[in-house]
Amino acid sequence: MSFARVVLAAGTFGLAPLGAVAQGKADGTLYMGTYANSILVIDEATMTVRDTIRTSLGIPYQMFPSYDKKHFYVTDPGTEKVEVIDIASRKSRGVFTLSSGDTRVRIGGINVDPKERFAVLLVKTFTKKLDRYEIGRPTLLRYDLEKHVVTDTIPWPRGEERDGAGILYSPNGDLLYFFTTDDILIYDTKTLKQVDRWELTQAQSTDAGLGRVNFGFQNDIYEQPGFYTGLFRSTDPVNRRTMMGVARVDLVNKSFDFYQLGPSLNVTFRLAPDKKRAYGIHSEVGNYQFWTFDLENRRVLGKTEFRGRSRMGMTVASNGEMLYVHVAGNTIDVYDAKTFRLQKTVEFGADMTGLVLIPARSPGAGN
Repeated sequence: MSFARVVLAAGTFGLAPLGAVAQGKADGTLYMGTYANSILVIDEATMTVRDTIRTSLGIPYQMFPSYDKKHFYVTDPGTEKVEVIDIASRKSRGVFTLSSGDTRVRIGGINVDPKERFAVLLVKTFTKKLDRYEIGRPTLLRYDLEKHVVTDTIPWPRGEERDGAGILYSPNGDLLYFFTTDDILIYDTKTLKQVDRWELTQAQSTDAGLGRVNFGFQNDIYEQPGFYTGLFRSTDPVNRRTMMGVARVDLVNKSFDFYQLGPSLNVTFRLAPDKKRAYGIHSEVGNYQFWTFDLENRRVLGKTEFRGRSRMGMTVASNGEMLYVHVAGNTIDVYDAKTFRLQKTVEFGADMTGLVLIPARSPGAGN
């Protein structure tokens, strides 16, 4: 029995002929977390379900692929449990939790080192008493993934305790990068001691009047190891204007390249496989737009209105020729990346929690 149904799209924004769908070399695999306590394994070329992974922890709320894309680290909606899924065999390697007795430990962040020896967890405890709950302070822990024990409590860099933490491993797993308000603190992963500091604010201050930069370092399936490309926002200290631009950061060599695009707007950012372009979605009621970023010429190439949906995520196809719009429902809308015409809508048997695309080859490797 097929778990996917294709719905041909029609309406205000036009319909390209079905034969025009740019399947090309889109040979990756989509992994869709669902509220049916399972992960659907979807062939990207045909958009058909070819397998189902049952999760032991219940609903797969978030899925984080390992550095080598061989495993998923999956969290439940309560963020108390983490299940490790072997992607090749589609089997669970086990579930771990730090909760016990009357104490619930919620995991607000998980960062797995590239060799999958340890994970840095941001946790908070909730202990049930007779008349109240006692809520613990945000804490950073190092967790041994093989022995399933907490090995260390990591002091907050500069003592700046917070509910969220920006933490990344270096590609070889030897260093940890902690992102603070103004700079990046670099720690040795063996000793958990600070060994270097990158004053990011000073590095980009050559552009007079740029002000403080707010930049989210998110992993992208098409970026090469150690590099991060995305939107940044900065506030002009004189005119108090918030501006938006694109930055590319080389963590290993502490290199930072950026350029401004214009006034800040609520828009997402996803790299194309060739890294020459990126795509985003600007989303507000009655005004949904695809944005095309020309990274070679450092500009916004165009904005195209489309029908949109109430909540949206977007993934760029492994051949760069299609855009997948998803989240909030049981469908994936397939758009042509050149014309932005809706090609088809594929319906699946359960509402999704998230979607992860793993290309057949790693586009970022060796580039």
